[in-house]
Amino acid sequence: MPPTWYVSPSSGWSVCGGNDPSALEVLTVAEPMDTVQADFDRIALLPGDPWDHNAHYHRFLLGHVPPGCQEALDIGCGTGAFACLLAERSGHMLALDLSPRMIEVARERSRPYPNLTFQVADVTRWEFPVERFDCIASIATLHHLPLDSTLFKIRGAVRPGGTLIALDLF
Repeated sequence: MPPTWYVSPSSGWSVCGGNDPSALEVLTVAEPMDTVQADFDRIALLPGDPWDHNAHYHRFLLGHVPPGCQEALDIGCGTGAFACLLAERSGHMLALDLSPRMIEVARERSRPYPNLTFQVADVTRWEFPVERFDCIASIATLHHLPLDSTLFKIRGAVRPGGTLIALDLF
C-alpha cells in the first residue's frame, strides 16, 4: 500500500504515513511570512475567548520563569495574554509578533503593564541582541519558522543560565 499524505498548504506542513504508524514522518516546509502575517491579521479580528488550548498551559509555563528575571522576550506574542503574565514576573518584557493587528490588540489589552513593550517584527529578520534575555518564551510560533536558524538566534540571545520556554507542535 502506498503512503498516505496529509497536506496543509496554509500551515506549511505535510505528514507522510503508511501501514506502519511508527514510520510516520513529518516534513516541515517553511511558510512564506506574508502568508503567516495575513492569516494572523485575520485571526486578530476574531472575538476574544477567555480560554484556549495554549492558555491551558500558561500556569505550568510560568513556573519555569527564572527567579529575578529582569529581561524577558515573547516571540509570536499574538494578542499578548502570555506576555502580560510574563510582565508580572520580569523587570522588562518585550513581545514580538509578525501581525500588526495582533500587536494592536495586544497593546489595547496590556495598558496596565508599563514594563511591557510590543513590537511588530519578523523574527526571521529581527536582529536578536546578544545575551540580553533572562527568559525567552514562544507559544505555538516555532512551527511557523525555520527551526534550526531560529533556535540558533534564540540561543545567542539568552543570557548564560537563562531559560527558553517553548510550547509548540513539533
